[in-house]
Amino acid sequence: MKAPLIYLFFLLFAFNFSAEDFSHEEQRMLSTLYVQTAAEHRASVLQTFKTATNLLPEAIEDASWNALPNLASNNRDLAPAIIIDVDDTVLDNSPYEARLIKSGQSYPSGWGDWCNESQAKPLPGVLEFLLKAEQMGVKIFYVTNRKYEYEKGTLENFKKFGIPIEGDEDSLLMRYENGWDSNKTSRRELIAKNHRVIFQIGDNLGDFVDLSLSHQSPEKRVEVVTEFNDMWGKYWFMIENPTYGDWEGALYKFNFDRSNQEIIQIRNKKLDEAR
Repeated sequence: MKAPLIYLFFLLFAFNFSAEDFSHEEQRMLSTLYVQTAAEHRASVLQTFKTATNLLPEAIEDASWNALPNLASNNRDLAPAIIIDVDDTVLDNSPYEARLIKSGQSYPSGWGDWCNESQAKPLPGVLEFLLKAEQMGVKIFYVTNRKYEYEKGTLENFKKFGIPIEGDEDSLLMRYENGWDSNKTSRRELIAKNHRVIFQIGDNLGDFVDLSLSHQSPEKRVEVVTEFNDMWGKYWFMIENPTYGDWEGALYKFNFDRSNQEIIQIRNKKLDEAR
């Protein structure tokens, strides 16, 4: 009798709680747990950074190696550099997401406090990769959409965990600094003036291409990935991030001013049973 009773309880629960009873953040619980507990996630991230590390000697030696194909001219003699995102590429923000889930809040609540606490730990393997790149003479540029007002807290976070960053020039390029918006293209162009970018690393499509290409439908975004098929795993490295990103915004046509019920309906409609 135990199994039928449990099933009955589940049905009563399901019918008595509507989509409005669940916050956006509660819906992220499994993805956050995946990031924090799954051996598979750790293996995937380690695999990515080890692959990039193994490619460093060839990328440095080959003057034609360029991770910015649209900016490839006249830069073969420039010093090698890496462009890497910060949030959930270098720093693990899953504890912040866990706070939101437990408190029933949503981003950006508490985000500034989290940045200024400087407690985010490096992702598996990223520190070893960055230190190796620095040792081999590669300039590291951290191109992030963290707001410029969080620069001090971010630099303190880097210092706390030994994440390499040079002080001779601005290596941390942040949103709203120098008039930069969320589109990272202008920052990539600035870096490419004086450096040959050998790798781009991030957790969102907009970390690699213009934001206009990332802010499209899910189907169009897949087409962009296919268009740049030759870049992945050699010049470009994507860190999987199931908790948030443009992949989710694309589901809602980047309109987050929707009720929980609308969002859950959209998610259910997007589920593909025939794949």
